[in-house]
Amino acid sequence: MAIDRDALQSGTRPEISGKRVLMTGSDGFDGYEILEYYGMVWGISVRAKDMGQDCAMGCKQITGGELESYTQLGDESRQKAIDRMLTMAKRSHGNGIICVEFELSGAASGGAQVVVHGTAVRIAPIEGYVPTGAVGNILADIADQMSGPRS
Repeated sequence: MAIDRDALQSGTRPEISGKRVLMTGSDGFDGYEILEYYGMVWGISVRAKDMGQDCAMGCKQITGGELESYTQLGDESRQKAIDRMLTMAKRSHGNGIICVEFELSGAASGGAQVVVHGTAVRIAPIEGYVPTGAVGNILADIADQMSGPRS
């Protein structure tokens, strides 16, 4: 889906509806107002690698270098936790999650637990909002990347 750069810079923000949920670590979304707060949402994932990979990673700890299997385990756990949090937000009719925080534990012991939480909200674009400064430039860059070179 292409984003119109000029419309974006003039204050147009897309409606967030349907299956889409935005999330941020801050307490709001630039260009959107929070209409309703639905409360805390979270996702938890606890995963483990098989014994063979765990033994291989034990040897890698002696020789040094990235523990790629554990990195992958952390990524898988994080994504699963996010997916569960997004599902919970959708069930509460939220289209945004603010104040998102992650907690990761246990990756080096062969298992990974990821907890992600935030506050589900319903947001809507602010009419006539015009981004300025760095935010406006970042949005313009995103629009350019999504629509290709300007003519």
